Amino acid sequence: MKAVLTICLSPTFQKTLHFDSFKEGEVNRASFVSETVAGKGINVSRTVQALGRPSMNLCQIGGCRLGEFLSYLKREDIDIGYIEVESEIRTCTTLIDRQRGVITELVENAREVDKSASERFFKLFLEKIDAYEAVVISGTKAKGFSSSLYPEIVREAKRRGKLVIIDIKGDELMNCLEEGPDIIKPNLSEFASTFLSDTVIYEGIEDVSIYDKVEAICADIFRKYKARTVLTRGKYDTWVYDGKSLETIPAIKNDETIINTVGCGDTLTGAMIHSLLNGDDLKTSVRFGMECALKRATGHAICR
Repeated sequence: MKAVLTICLSPTFQKTLHFDSFKEGEVNRASFVSETVAGKGINVSRTVQALGRPSMNLCQIGGCRLGEFLSYLKREDIDIGYIEVESEIRTCTTLIDRQRGVITELVENAREVDKSASERFFKLFLEKIDAYEAVVISGTKAKGFSSSLYPEIVREAKRRGKLVIIDIKGDELMNCLEEGPDIIKPNLSEFASTFLSDTVIYEGIEDVSIYDKVEAICADIFRKYKARTVLTRGKYDTWVYDGKSLETIPAIKNDETIINTVGCGDTLTGAMIHSLLNGDDLKTSVRFGMECALKRATGHAICR
């Protein structure tokens, strides 16, 4: 079976605290607490493996909790390759207010890595790449990594004939476009901040006013770089440019309670890749990704 290699240069411990109710400025006691490991690429690998497809995540980890991080991965049978760094692994925290249905993310930036990290990571990538048919780059990389690292990874993956999907934003996305990735998958807010500097789109608000502008940019990206575009919009419709026009994949109707949306975009990415490697077209694959993301948000298991 075709396997997927994911890149995550900002791994994290992910702590989630559930509250029956939450009041700002007061002492709040969580009714339930859980912890695992995450990072966008790790979440993608988690989804791919849940669907029965082999995957490995490449990242950097170090510090006093390195062994604990690896033990979490072992419990889930998530395959990992890593370079060791001196910097500690960050912790991101999710607060879930069940009474109001409000989910709040507290995100730490990844710790800076040493100057040798880029060379060591690229060497690791070259050691692993030939065993995989698809490469996914997800998320912002830690400070200290070279600005040329992501483009070099895309260039080498494309040279070897791999399917390349990138879920990044800003200058990192722009630099990688020159190397010809197959699909770019930012959310609409990230896309707007990258290509429409005078426009602010908030992730939790539906805004279709820039649809025509977005379509024109996607068409230009495809004309210049042959990259197709998938734009997620949270609980709203997803926009897909598959080489001809910007099309809408309707949001899936849902009557169940949303429990936790953190990582749902990564779930969509992983499920989409799985479907693409099965031979499905992009729109069908995005639809499948949306279905799996909704399962995650409502607390259902994702499995083949």
